[in-house]
Amino acid sequence: MKKIAGLLLVFGFVLAIPALKLHAQKPFEGTLTWALTIPIMDSDNHSMIMNIKGDKTEIEMDMGDEGGLVRSYTDLSTKKRYMVMTELKKGTVSDIDDSVRPDTTHDSLNINSTGQKANIAGYSSEEYISNEANGEASFWVTADIPKDVEKCFYQALSNSPGQDAKAIKEMKYLDDRGLVPVRIIIRLAGQTMMTVEFVKYERKSLDDGLFMPPTDIKYDPLPSGGDGGEN
Repeated sequence: MKKIAGLLLVFGFVLAIPALKLHAQKPFEGTLTWALTIPIMDSDNHSMIMNIKGDKTEIEMDMGDEGGLVRSYTDLSTKKRYMVMTELKKGTVSDIDDSVRPDTTHDSLNINSTGQKANIAGYSSEEYISNEANGEASFWVTADIPKDVEKCFYQALSNSPGQDAKAIKEMKYLDDRGLVPVRIIIRLAGQTMMTVEFVKYERKSLDDGLFMPPTDIKYDPLPSGGDGGEN
């Protein structure tokens, strides 16, 4: 149970940690809000708040009784990322490797539109399914989110701990087509393991101090293999 919960936690951060590219337009500064449900843990809704400012991000994720409040800090300028279990006062630190850019041709993937459509968080969305040996990932995507916000999503996945090579390719494939996920459902053996749903974004000024990892805890290196499979 704890192992599965740990994997879901990592996946949550894989989806959650954005790192913005510099674009001709002013980069997004503000907050993205998500809602998580993890049935194998509990029946509650869990919040995930992502604060973004330039190359830096700070994530606050409510993991309930299983993990309490978890915070993550990413800084592209220093190529470092930190994860903090606030109640345990424990943390990990790892390097960001942005040297790998995966092949994202359709023939290299197994992700296809189902033709199903829905309105999610106010956005017209379409479902894509990625099939796995023992399950599937359902990506509900939209092309209606502003471009500066859109670019958070792929960068979030490719620069985060626990990244999965196949998921990176799928997200890049969607991003190349101007599509971003507003709902992701992970199923194993027909059972829903986790649902991640976009709620809203807010443009606002954020204090630099929000993006500084706590200095009163020890940060251990992320264990070998913590960055997922091969790219």
